[in-house]
Amino acid sequence: MEVYGGLLLLIITGIIIALFINDFIRRRMILACKNALENKAGISQIAADNETADYLQRNYNGSLYRIDELISKKDNVIRYKLCLKKRSFDFYLKKQKLLNYKVIAIKMY
Repeated sequence: MEVYGGLLLLIITGIIIALFINDFIRRRMILACKNALENKAGISQIAADNETADYLQRNYNGSLYRIDELISKKDNVIRYKLCLKKRSFDFYLKKQKLLNYKVIAIKMY
């Protein structure tokens, strides 16, 4: 009976560690998005169109938030959906190193 208790404790510990790692990765992606938006000159280079660039330059105040957990990956490009005020944005990120991401494009909906 003690073996099953130890095994259950090991499984629960593994699940908790996986959740912490997942949350840490998501926070690193959000940090990369915020860092890209703080560079006002760089916004026009990575925005998909002029409307997106103008909106982000006028309205960004450091308050990006996520409503749903929509993340998809295609050809080593991660699409991460975040919101700013009442607008929704797709941030396209590329992994640079182990836990560093770079925003390569932003599209507003």
